[in-house]
Amino acid sequence: MCELIVYKGADVLNALELENFKAFGERARIEFAPITLIFGENSAGKSSILQALNLLKQTRESREQGALLLPRAEGGIVELGGYQEMVFDHDLKREIAIRLDFLPGAGIQRRLSLPKLGERSAEDSVGFEMRFARPSEDVEIQLKSLTLHSALSGRIAQFEPVDLPTNELREIVRESLPMIRSRRPMKVSDVRTAGCTWLTNDKTFWAEIFERTKRRADKIANELRQLQQEAQESSQQRMLFKELVEGERIGAAKNDSAVAFYESDFSIEDFVARMLPAELKAVIGLDGFVPLPMRPRHQETLPEFETFRKYGPTRLRMRDLTLDVSSFAVDCGRMLEAALENIYPMGPFRRPPERWYIFTGTSPQDVGYRGDLLPDLLFRRPELVEETNQWLDRLEVGYHIKIQSVGERSRDLFEVRLIDKRRGGDVAVALSDVGFGISQLLPFVVQSLAGEGQTITIEQPEVHIHPRLQADLGDLLISTIQQPRSHRFIVETHSEHLILRLLRRIRETSEGGLPAGHPGLRPEDVSVIYLERGKNGSRAHRLRIDETGEFVDRWPKGFFEERAKELF
Repeated sequence: MCELIVYKGADVLNALELENFKAFGERARIEFAPITLIFGENSAGKSSILQALNLLKQTRESREQGALLLPRAEGGIVELGGYQEMVFDHDLKREIAIRLDFLPGAGIQRRLSLPKLGERSAEDSVGFEMRFARPSEDVEIQLKSLTLHSALSGRIAQFEPVDLPTNELREIVRESLPMIRSRRPMKVSDVRTAGCTWLTNDKTFWAEIFERTKRRADKIANELRQLQQEAQESSQQRMLFKELVEGERIGAAKNDSAVAFYESDFSIEDFVARMLPAELKAVIGLDGFVPLPMRPRHQETLPEFETFRKYGPTRLRMRDLTLDVSSFAVDCGRMLEAALENIYPMGPFRRPPERWYIFTGTSPQDVGYRGDLLPDLLFRRPELVEETNQWLDRLEVGYHIKIQSVGERSRDLFEVRLIDKRRGGDVAVALSDVGFGISQLLPFVVQSLAGEGQTITIEQPEVHIHPRLQADLGDLLISTIQQPRSHRFIVETHSEHLILRLLRRIRETSEGGLPAGHPGLRPEDVSVIYLERGKNGSRAHRLRIDETGEFVDRWPKGFFEERAKELF
């Protein structure tokens, strides 16, 4: 029986939407699964999907340069020129939109009352959308808006950039910096701000906080009354029982109105009508396009929050009494950061092997975007060499890897040798002396075994390897999406053999005919995306698969119809 693949405690990248980016004009949605295969015609946008993810990752990893979007960087992972090269039809009047959807981990699940981990589906996803513009060549790229989405409630909230007075911004940032977790020192000049300009009144989204507040309504009213009474007594004593100033009278009157509200039998409509205007005053900080935690600025608009803020501490936390859309935005920003950090991109061509290597003295955790760290990684991790050799046997490559030092004076000079198992293991050749396909395949195999919980993206892993090995790669993907590695793969490919192996494993899982030692595979573990060009940009079709390993949806223009054309 095939076990459910569960990503415990993690925020899983579930989908990507693109609008006016590269080959995509009209909005296109690409839904991910543990194994996502992207097919399509040439220039249909397959690479654009990976480039969008790499663009965001490159920007975040290079953000000391201060760019909102960084389409090119020295030694970067993607080269996209500039905004005009990225935007659809090179039209500066268009805005680029990139949306990422996540299956949230435990924290944000509690905030939205979503099902427990292990029961997540696309219906539980949360989306974070960024819109960028560059109105003319005379200005830099601008952030136009950030929009939060929920599959259950649709669009939730929208934030747009706002300019605060420098002294006010400085004070907010000073108070908020201890809350900000960043890889680089943050200064006031680094922080942008955005205000909430729209918020949903959908009851589905407000239901959880309404129910929680309703259960505590009596407690809230009693605490408000007690705090106000203590404040009045303190003021009277300080003023020698003289008459309270007018401001304190007004504050007391407002507090009384709040007490009356929480003592009433208020409905969800009443609650939303009271809370929504206050939430629309929310302001968040931005590090580039990522929301930062900042001290709330909007809660003083409601007397209950002003009372708690001014006369606390209180046993009730303000966050328990309000939707707190700014915190929700920060949660989405953290999911985005985590997802981008976990993306591991591999280019279409890995670095050709050398005859000898000099150990750099570092201990890399991965093979590098172009496979250039592979030798050092294998040099430092003998157990990874052994595990790689086990998979080379399963893939029937015919070789084992051997790392050996060269010379007696220094062990830091080493070579990567291949032992020819087909000839009894007595013949060793340099990696640079065998076919190019092995050197292209090895970094992908090793990276799949080296880490855990990564989203590995790769272009055309089938390049330079023969059809049977292309099919066997499917078993490597199936094995490494399981625990403990729990990888996810986004693969741009043209390989018919790869998809046929996955379809076969789905059928064998359903029929109980899996080969010994092979984990099962379910239809929902695979997302097959087919891209085709259209007048208004490329369109993305997800082709559903049933339990027999057959496509439910017809493959556009036929399933690899070129083979049939050649045969008949």
